[in-house]
Amino acid sequence: MMTAEEPEPTTPQPSSARPSRSRPNSQTAAGAEIGALIGAGFGLLFLIINSSQFSTLGRTLVIAVGVLAFAGVAVFAVRGLIRSRGDASSGSTGFSDVPGAAPTAASERARREPPFGRAYWIIVLIEAVLLFAGARLLSSLGHPELGVAWVAVVVGTHFYALGRVFGLDRFHVLATVVTLCGIGGFIAFFAAAPAFIPVISGVISGFVLLAFAVWALVPVD
Repeated sequence: MMTAEEPEPTTPQPSSARPSRSRPNSQTAAGAEIGALIGAGFGLLFLIINSSQFSTLGRTLVIAVGVLAFAGVAVFAVRGLIRSRGDASSGSTGFSDVPGAAPTAASERARREPPFGRAYWIIVLIEAVLLFAGARLLSSLGHPELGVAWVAVVVGTHFYALGRVFGLDRFHVLATVVTLCGIGGFIAFFAAAPAFIPVISGVISGFVLLAFAVWALVPVD
């Protein structure tokens, strides 16, 4: 009489032999934390300087919102930097336990060079020269009120370069919006509405910078 074959008992495979399941990428873009801190810092500074013509209550509300936004960006940016440094110092080789597997997203990000290279400091130097020279020129021409519009144009355009250095394409959108705010200040001047210059080029630019600083910390796919 034939009997059915009993299935062989399964033995658990060692963890090193099990296929690793890829987790969804929840990493921020390279340089996002540094870029977010820079953008948030500029944004808060814009709000503090350019809200002086507001009422006491209005200025207090504007600065309070700016401080809260900057604090939130700073907390998450610092946590991201600490986490990436922890990944780099944990001895990760950039590959999973499976032989021949591709580098994980966290380890690949940890292996990248820091963004504070020569290109970054060249951009900062050019920005500083343009800010100082442009402000002095406008003051000598008798139009110091255009200084904030010029600052917004320079800060906005410099984010095009920073977006390329950091590999953060969304900062190109930020550069466009802030640059347009700066141009809007010049338009207000030629439209004989100088009172709107600090609002358009200063306060609006400040909130835009803070908003994009938050967006920079959103994980990429």
